[in-house]
Amino acid sequence: MKIRYFKLWTTKRFRSRRTAGEPPGARLEVAMYILLTGPAGLFREGVERLLREFAHPGEVVASACLVEGWPGERKPDCIVMDGDCLRHASDELDAARRHTRMTPVVVLLEKAEPRQVDEFMAAGVSGCVEKSASSSLLFGALRLALAGGIYLPRSLLAASLNEPPAGADAGHAPGTPDPHLHLTPRQIEVLALLAQGRSNKMIARELGCAEATIKTHLTTIFKALNVRTRGQASAVAQRLERVHEKQITRALDGSLSIGTLLANMESQFYRSGDVLFRKGDPGAEMFYVLRGQLRLAGVDVRLGAGALLGEIGLFSPERRRTATVVCESDCELRVVRAADAIRLYYQEPEFALQLIRLLASRLNADNVRRAQNV
Repeated sequence: MKIRYFKLWTTKRFRSRRTAGEPPGARLEVAMYILLTGPAGLFREGVERLLREFAHPGEVVASACLVEGWPGERKPDCIVMDGDCLRHASDELDAARRHTRMTPVVVLLEKAEPRQVDEFMAAGVSGCVEKSASSSLLFGALRLALAGGIYLPRSLLAASLNEPPAGADAGHAPGTPDPHLHLTPRQIEVLALLAQGRSNKMIARELGCAEATIKTHLTTIFKALNVRTRGQASAVAQRLERVHEKQITRALDGSLSIGTLLANMESQFYRSGDVLFRKGDPGAEMFYVLRGQLRLAGVDVRLGAGALLGEIGLFSPERRRTATVVCESDCELRVVRAADAIRLYYQEPEFALQLIRLLASRLNADNVRRAQNV
């Protein structure tokens, strides 16, 4: 989990559309879409009205529960859930957990209990807001979640600052690491992943160990950092140089699995000979190759499983494809829409660094080919 504060231009993009007179290559934005789930009644109707005000001129859809598919088949930009119902419906929490990887989820609670909030954070939830909060505070939490940050209730933060953790040394303030304890390299790895919002199961999968082992590491980490919740540990981790170094190292050595990161993305299938896109086409998404092989027409470049492509057309100012790509075999591709790519850029520093390196390497390769053709 990570607590971040970003400039809010990243959320304004959802509200604008292409205006009359703009050239075809200009940025085409879509209105924000929020999915609200919870039992029908006065509370849900009131929250729905507030969300319509926040998302204007976008769309808010209310549903009794979170389902596998999306209403209208469009993935929401944010999900708001009645957290008090989640406590009594484990299947709803499991459904939320499946979607939190790529869609910010904010839950509304009657009272923010530390253990409950911790459970939601472990599930990947981006924010917990108490139902007694003001509409402006709710809007702020939504903006932070959309920008890739984490929102924790003020009451919980205040309590965590005033109450010492269970078993903590009274001589150390909460969140002050115990100077007599140290973290091993493996525990630093665990803490670095926890600070990026990974659940215990995700951390265990990435490090190739048992989930029980991760829980043991976290017990030691919490004691060493003098904290008692994942939120507090994440906040302390942001101040530890060793954690930052580990995150940078993972990005530089390619430890991040793009395939795992994009596991919840939509898959599309193409047959041999299909043209994925043509040079000059608008670039509205990029692709991750799950299987098959593609060829960049006009240059001797082929891309296979594990490759990422289409990023230049997505992030360049003109938003246009710079090459024609043809499927040389049957292919299965993950589709990364523009909104998801931008959210990943802010939520996953390792992904951002890999993307920058990929863009730089491809632009350099283009320059080399031009020089050879002169």
